[in-house]
Amino acid sequence: MSAYLIIEAHITDPQGFAAYACATPDVAARYGGQYLVMGGAQQSLEGEHAPARTVISHWPDRAAALAFWHSPEYAAIKPLRAGTGTFRVLLADGVQIQLLPDTATEGKVP
Repeated sequence: MSAYLIIEAHITDPQGFAAYACATPDVAARYGGQYLVMGGAQQSLEGEHAPARTVISHWPDRAAALAFWHSPEYAAIKPLRAGTGTFRVLLADGVQIQLLPDTATEGKVP
């Protein structure tokens, strides 16, 4: 089952954060990570939302995301973000896809 890292970053030092932001995608890719959302325009549609940078990455499974998070490569670059803001990181499992039967070929009415 796929997994997602969802990060809410409140950056206070954009220049300091830049080195971390540049180094992380290559390491994530080595562990199967793919970025789906990385900053960009955001619009709150409901509820209070403090200004933050949202980052969402897709992983083949929970084990791959955790392997990245605990890897020596990531441990080496994680200190680059120290003091550049506050971060909330969530690991969430994706939806397990269950295909519905093709009712048209089974002669059933949906």
